[in-house]
Amino acid sequence: MKELVRIGIVGGGISGASAAYLLHREAKRRALPLEVQLLERSPRLGGVIRTEHRDGYLLEWGPENFVPFKPKILELLHEVGLGGQLIGSNDERRRTYVYTARGLFPLPDGLAFLTPVDPIAFFKTRLLSGRGKLRAMLEPLVSRSRGELSVRGFLSRRLGEEFTNQVAEPLISAIYGGDIDRLSASGALASTHLLEQKYGSLWRGMRRAAPRGDGRGSMFYSIRNGMSELIRALEAELPPSAVHVGLGDLRLKRTPEGFHVAADQFESEFHNLVICTPAFAAADLLEPLVQEAAAGLGQIRYSNTSLLYLSYPRQRFSHPLDGFGFVAQRKAAQVLDACTWVSTKFEGRCPEDRVLLRCAVHDGRWKRASRPDEELADSVSRELKQLLGLHCDPDFWQVYHVRRGMPQPEMHHLDRLRSVEEHLEHVPGLYVTGGYTKGVGLPDCVASAATVVQQILQQWDTERD
Repeated sequence: MKELVRIGIVGGGISGASAAYLLHREAKRRALPLEVQLLERSPRLGGVIRTEHRDGYLLEWGPENFVPFKPKILELLHEVGLGGQLIGSNDERRRTYVYTARGLFPLPDGLAFLTPVDPIAFFKTRLLSGRGKLRAMLEPLVSRSRGELSVRGFLSRRLGEEFTNQVAEPLISAIYGGDIDRLSASGALASTHLLEQKYGSLWRGMRRAAPRGDGRGSMFYSIRNGMSELIRALEAELPPSAVHVGLGDLRLKRTPEGFHVAADQFESEFHNLVICTPAFAAADLLEPLVQEAAAGLGQIRYSNTSLLYLSYPRQRFSHPLDGFGFVAQRKAAQVLDACTWVSTKFEGRCPEDRVLLRCAVHDGRWKRASRPDEELADSVSRELKQLLGLHCDPDFWQVYHVRRGMPQPEMHHLDRLRSVEEHLEHVPGLYVTGGYTKGVGLPDCVASAATVVQQILQQWDTERD
């Protein structure tokens, strides 16, 4: 009989749950003697994914959607039976605004992510001056960048300072909750930076290789009953004995056969370990095993976010909400960094006679003073009144604080990760993955987990041969 290979997955967020499912699936498909155990410190799986249903409202306290042009997550959703539960955004109303000192202005048309690819449409924007538009359109004439650059340095060089300040900074800050002066272009804008390096220009790269939608006409997708359905579906595919939650004080040790893992009321041996926790938690876990890798992971900073949902009576809400929401320029916003007009973007997220907004307040652009939830909600409500011309108050609001929820791929991030990987090579059978490795979006986390699974299976095939 072949020896049973035991694999421990530490961390039950989307990366860990995906890795556990994919390994378990391959073990069944290929009749491999693999046993997978999923270990999570908190009382539930999901990590930052958390859906709440309340009195006809669907509230996402983590990721609310994903883009469909990265296929691994769509493949995963269909495999676990959620294909029929996918819902697309209402793209007939797809428009994003920028909150400026002069009010709300639509993002320029003719953009592929941050690159003007349609000059006629782009020149119609009122968000930029004529000089700013012309400077952005000169991007194909700018030489290929060299060396490590911040996001601001990279984009200012290619598209000009006005475009960077007025358009790019609020968009990227909304994604990362961070400071583009500290974020690395090669880390935070990995695919964009690679296109520029390959084609010598964002314009040429986007025209030749820009990702397209999946042909179903929606820019964003979500799950009808919330993103937590994906975590539940992944868990349902695993044997009940393979899932362990509430494992406080997790400790790792190396053994001749692999790794010893102990926690409160849990102890087990594994041949392979995949650490899918946030970088700071991975650093703590790896300190006894490989100090150099732990030190590198410990340098990865995370930002905090306060999410607020506000509901208003539709009959008294005067703004048309003709778009998906807005991102805020740094000098314009009083409190808000971004706001999603949820009841416009997706169907079925609130009662039909209500309007639902989701607001984000990050601390990554600049440090915010901590304040009570009621005071924060009141400040956000006042700012929305002023910006949207409202004359009514929300009929309910709710606040949730995401502590250290968003990794910040700051300067030399990729060098740091390469160093971590080099040190991990000295500990066979040990892997790390998560939102800090290949990208913060759900599709990136699923794809990164799939890559680690392939590495483990290749190792299995090599040792078996």
